[in-house]
Amino acid sequence: MITKKEFTTMSLQERYEILKKHGEYAGVRQLGDHRVHLYAVSSFFVEMWILFCINEIRWIEIQENQSILNEYTDRIDLKKNLGI
Repeated sequence: MITKKEFTTMSLQERYEILKKHGEYAGVRQLGDHRVHLYAVSSFFVEMWILFCINEIRWIEIQENQSILNEYTDRIDLKKNLGI
């Protein structure tokens, strides 16, 4: 298990490797020219910002802002996902 402090000291490449190995995909949103993917890692959430026109990862950062995290949950349709 990785801590927030450990994660913040890692390089972009190391953070990406953590997401690939240990991240649980949680959702996506679009902001301007970026597609922002949300992952759960250990006990925190991480956003990976991709400049979609050239498919380049720009940032991988811990996200703690509840109003931003709510943007992902607002897109979930439980009835559809559960087949109700």
